[in-house]
Amino acid sequence: MNHTLACIALTLISSSLLAEMGATDALGSPFDTVGLRVAVETSTPVSLTSYELYETSAPQWDWDLSDKFNAGLGYEAAVGALAGEGEVAGYLHFGLNLELAHEDLPVVLVLQSGPSLYSEDTFGDFDIGGNIQFTSSIGLNWQMCERWAVEYRYQHTSNAGLEDENPGLEMHAFALSHSF
Repeated sequence: MNHTLACIALTLISSSLLAEMGATDALGSPFDTVGLRVAVETSTPVSLTSYELYETSAPQWDWDLSDKFNAGLGYEAAVGALAGEGEVAGYLHFGLNLELAHEDLPVVLVLQSGPSLYSEDTFGDFDIGGNIQFTSSIGLNWQMCERWAVEYRYQHTSNAGLEDENPGLEMHAFALSHSF
């Protein structure tokens, strides 16, 4: 019952916002989903938290793996902030998403990877190893309502050996997204 009420509330909110903006689609954007993601770092001696606004496309290429199982490849773009130790770094990220789905399940396995560009690379005494990083993740996206999904990702960010310093970041990311 609580799940149904939450879906109704989210649908009313999104319908109201889209009507106020005069929009019925993604405003001509190639992206069809927008979301907010928060991630917490788990492996470094400092506490880092990431906040991002992201958009994803529907799969641009897809393959039927069986009668009910398919794979699709799309893309994701994000703008965010990584904060910790009194420092904040802005970042941009672009990556490819591989989605594996079964038509009878509301959950999709998502594999994602791509480059990230950070404005800062030090947080107190901790250095992430340069402004150019690469972020990869694996996660589950649960379509909880018609247009709303929640997501969990385990993500790894590192500079792939471009710099001598390369501690890597291991993060647990949680997201709420809306599809158009």
